[in-house]
Amino acid sequence: IAKVATSLSEEERLANQFLSIRFQMEAYLNEAMPTQIIEAGAFLEKYIDALNIKQKDFAQYIQYEESNLSALIKGKRKINPDLAIKFGNIFQIDPAIWLQIESKNSILQEVSENDDKYKKYNLYDLLKKVNRA
Repeated sequence: IAKVATSLSEEERLANQFLSIRFQMEAYLNEAMPTQIIEAGAFLEKYIDALNIKQKDFAQYIQYEESNLSALIKGKRKINPDLAIKFGNIFQIDPAIWLQIESKNSILQEVSENDDKYKKYNLYDLLKKVNRA
């Protein structure tokens, strides 16, 4: 494997790294109850690292403030549809995946902070209450 890896061109190596990151994103989305929340920005940071470029240069390229990019990577800002489309084009990944990660994380955060609030809502209880009326 090591021999094959060293014989790859820069484009092939980068394509493999991108594929690996995409698989990590999809695995995270498919995990029902992950043990920890992974911010979409963490995946973005992996892509930028794979490119071996500075975050400042990436921010300039996508016409985004460097401070906002840093906040996004740290999970303090969210990826919006505009950014998702840009990232989708650059990294050749469906833009919806970026937004799905943001959405999943919002739900996981809400449930972890208010679990008791939501436990009372279920189909059986609804039907029981509706049938009493």
